[in-house]
Amino acid sequence: MVNISLKGTLIPALLISAALPAATCLDCSSHPVLRKFELDKHFLKDSAESLTPPSKTKQTWWLNPCSENKKNGKELPNECKGDDIFCEVTYVRTPELEKDIVTKVIDFSKNIAYSVEDVDSQLILTLKGTKWGSSTIDARIQYQCNTNMVQDKVTFNKLEENVLNLAVEGPSGCLKDEDSNDNDGDNNNDDDGKNNNNNRERNNDSSGFSWFTWLIIYALLFTIIYLMIVSYMNTRGGSFDDFRGEFIERTTQFVTSLPTFFREVVAKIFGGSSSAQRGGYSAV
Repeated sequence: MVNISLKGTLIPALLISAALPAATCLDCSSHPVLRKFELDKHFLKDSAESLTPPSKTKQTWWLNPCSENKKNGKELPNECKGDDIFCEVTYVRTPELEKDIVTKVIDFSKNIAYSVEDVDSQLILTLKGTKWGSSTIDARIQYQCNTNMVQDKVTFNKLEENVLNLAVEGPSGCLKDEDSNDNDGDNNNDDDGKNNNNNRERNNDSSGFSWFTWLIIYALLFTIIYLMIVSYMNTRGGSFDDFRGEFIERTTQFVTSLPTFFREVVAKIFGGSSSAQRGGYSAV
């Protein structure tokens, strides 16, 4: 029996996808997290034997969660159901017996609820709520990438507190190439791409508006500072009331002169030079 401790690696993490209601298998190619991994191209069939004197114990695991992967068929153990996506079977053989005795079967059908976690680019799939006798069992499957392996292999297996913890090492837990993900995204999410482009255009418009708004704010800020400095210089040695009166007067003059200033600017831009366009001002 495989017994490699993963204590410390099965840690709580941000839940990327909340538990879902019953669904017919996992459509991994369209799931926002699962589509990033090679899970839809591989399936697990593995077994391990251990000596449990006077008997010998054998555990077999079969796991194929993605509906896109049709490589199940004859690979499914006889003790498992045809609609299972995960099944663990335990056999025991004693010297007196000539065949294996099935002592435990834990299976999860394709209609089971599930959740998905992505922890530092490491995939964790949790299958929820299968019945095992009078107990309700969850399966927490942690994938570990190994590009040197052709098939997945179970490296850890333990049932505790009604949770079957399983570590699977192999190609299924590896991230796909970014180009492959981009192509999948183009094929499956054309509308999303258009929406993203529209969002970027709106963001660009928003950025332009924000830039113009800040320009106006800075101009007003510098104008106020300039008026305060001039007012202070003219009333230096006087009282605060003198400064306030000077500041109010200069601010009033500045505000009332703005329309004339803008008319003057417009006249210069459009070539107007008459005294009427300058609001009564004569050239010096």
